[in-house]
Amino acid sequence: MANYGLNDSYEFIDVPTHLHDVEMDLRRVSMSFMKSIDDVWDIGLTIPYFWKSQEAKISFIEQANPIEMEYAERAGFIHHRTEDYDGFGDLELMAGFKKRDFLKEGSIMRIGMGLALPTGRTEDDPWLLGDLGKKHLHIQFGNGTIDPLINFYYGFQISEKIGLGFYSRARLPFYHNSKSYRGAPELAFSPMVNFTMSEKLSASVGISAEYFGYSDWKLTGRDPNSGFLHSSLSFNMSYAMREDLDLGFGVTKPFHQSFYGDGEDFKVAPSFTFSLRRSF
Repeated sequence: MANYGLNDSYEFIDVPTHLHDVEMDLRRVSMSFMKSIDDVWDIGLTIPYFWKSQEAKISFIEQANPIEMEYAERAGFIHHRTEDYDGFGDLELMAGFKKRDFLKEGSIMRIGMGLALPTGRTEDDPWLLGDLGKKHLHIQFGNGTIDPLINFYYGFQISEKIGLGFYSRARLPFYHNSKSYRGAPELAFSPMVNFTMSEKLSASVGISAEYFGYSDWKLTGRDPNSGFLHSSLSFNMSYAMREDLDLGFGVTKPFHQSFYGDGEDFKVAPSFTFSLRRSF
């Protein structure tokens, strides 16, 4: 919600109260490579690429004349625009340790440790530029820092057809990048039930909780649009097309979201995943 605009000289002036309505469609393709060193250790590399399509418009709560509408739209344009963006995200390099029969016969535990590398495009402080009436972008493709990564999985069978699993992940930025930005800490937890339906077909159902903490800028402080928790239901299926080739499909439906920032809240939409896994 805003009540200011930019005139022809790019000076801030008061205009009737209005909303900046912003929607974004996000697509991501990730290529992951994993190499088993032995029965205990493995290493992996993930290369993500994003397409982000943003649609922005102004809707007035109070009556406005054409000039006021023009000024409001100009002010909104410096923040959010109807544009498409794409680029690589941060690469992830991981080493994993596996242990079987831990606590329970037939179980498998994997602990992964690694780094997120600063390959994704970053932006200058949008709050500082916005205060100056300058065009900027809030969309980041990475953190611009080398961040520790930790993930954990533990699973076991409770019957021939049914198993239980638990997955968690953390990314923990510790410092600001060269543009004075520090990304938010990320935590994810997901208990799941796994079903073996046939020799070729398997499925899983789970609940996932993802927490994104506060990101911040050295000069302007905490990003008011950061800090949220959302919970989702997930369903995934995997089909073995042949011994070395699996095809997967998944859907995630959010059912709860909490926003802890001081800025504008947003809603997370359902997401769909397709995967192809090849063994060599």
